Amino acid sequence: MRTFYIFNIHDNFYTLYKDTPSSLFNILKQIHNLMPNDLVYATNIFYQVNNRIDKESLDRKIFLELHQEMPYKKDKDKHIYNNLYLDEETYMEIKSNYIKIKSNKDFSYFFRVLLNYDLNYFVCDFTNQDYFFLSSLKMLV
Repeated sequence: MRTFYIFNIHDNFYTLYKDTPSSLFNILKQIHNLMPNDLVYATNIFYQVNNRIDKESLDRKIFLELHQEMPYKKDKDKHIYNNLYLDEETYMEIKSNYIKIKSNKDFSYFFRVLLNYDLNYFVCDFTNQDYFFLSSLKMLV
């Protein structure tokens, strides 16, 4: 299973890093790996780069958009996409500072869904050193 963290990047940082996403990934990776005694420092940097996510609103919108689709269901705070035909099992949890997706696929169904809500979303898989702006997928979808 891959774990993706999705951040809603401020417009000015999106403009600054859209052509060099590796630099943005390195900033977020350093924040992700900082020790607890550096929490204040990490928090300050994180809030300069990242917009808060309106968790309740996004949760509701996604549920309303997908609730009639067969492979989709919602269990408390988790959105679940389980498509047996495509062999995809994906869980998405929306937090106020990030979105976490766990998937057995490299390309999650929820990436397409999130494209409808914000193009400044930046996807990071810290374990596999993988990163990209969701807007870069717009050309592929």
